[in-house]
Amino acid sequence: KFIQSALKNEDITIYGDGKQTRTFCYINDNLEVTLKALETNAFINEVINIGNDKLTTIEELAAIIIRLANSSSKIVRLPPLKEGDMTRRQPDITTMLAFLGRSLTPLEEGLKIVIKKYK
Repeated sequence: KFIQSALKNEDITIYGDGKQTRTFCYINDNLEVTLKALETNAFINEVINIGNDKLTTIEELAAIIIRLANSSSKIVRLPPLKEGDMTRRQPDITTMLAFLGRSLTPLEEGLKIVIKKYK
C-alpha cells in the first residue's frame, strides 16, 4: 500500500506516532527457505520462524519508500488503532539463517526490486 501510494504521489498514512517496529523479509528469501524446507523435509513437526530480525519503524519504512520511489508523497499520521497496534515484532531467525546458509536481502534492495516491478 505504501509503495502504490508513493508511486502515485499520494499521502502515506500511518497510525499513531509511527514508532511501532516490524521486520520485513524479501519474498524471494521467504520462498527460498520455505521451499528448501519442504523439499528436504528438514523440519518435520518442528516450528521455525521465517522472516527477518532487522527492526524498522513504520515511519522509517514510509520515508525509505518515498525516497526510493522519488515521490512527493507526504506522511500523514492518523490516530492509533482503537484495538491497539503491536509496538514491536522481532522473530528469532537463527535456525532459518543457518538453514538458508546466506544472509538475507537488505530492506532497501528488496524495496527497489518491488518498486521497479510496480512502475
